[in-house]
Amino acid sequence: MRWSLTQLNKFNQKSIAVNEKVQFGELTDRKDVTGTGETSVEGEIHIRNREILVDLTIDTVVNMLDSRTSEDIEVPLHIESQEVFVEEPGETDELAENVHPVTHTLDLEPIVRELIVVNIPFVITKSDETLTGGSNWSVVKEEELTEDAEKVDPRMAKLKSLLDDSENKEE
Repeated sequence: MRWSLTQLNKFNQKSIAVNEKVQFGELTDRKDVTGTGETSVEGEIHIRNREILVDLTIDTVVNMLDSRTSEDIEVPLHIESQEVFVEEPGETDELAENVHPVTHTLDLEPIVRELIVVNIPFVITKSDETLTGGSNWSVVKEEELTEDAEKVDPRMAKLKSLLDDSENKEE
């Protein structure tokens, strides 16, 4: 996924198809990402004077640790992006987020790596069940909470009757 600018300039005002399979080693230093499968990179490169437009479609599977169980699970990623490469931008030119300077060679591998890393979810779990409790805690619904609030502790029943009596006297 690397081309020299002299190669690309031969295709001025034309398009080049990209269809590559890439295997990345270590992608990120995150502890929950255990590896990636084969990455498919497809797209087109459009050469326009001093600007190179690259339409990318990236499909890969990232192996991650489940957030709840720490089991190894596969997370499929499908990424579509349009990247712009500019030959020799001026020093004062501010480049947009998806605009990259290029001097001698166009290398898509760092861009593909970055797009995969940015699209990896922070938290993933394969179980769809909702946790309802754990050690010394449980989830309480709002209805149950109001029912519990209305119940009077038997030890406080006499005090509650005094409170009710005082409210009746004020009316």
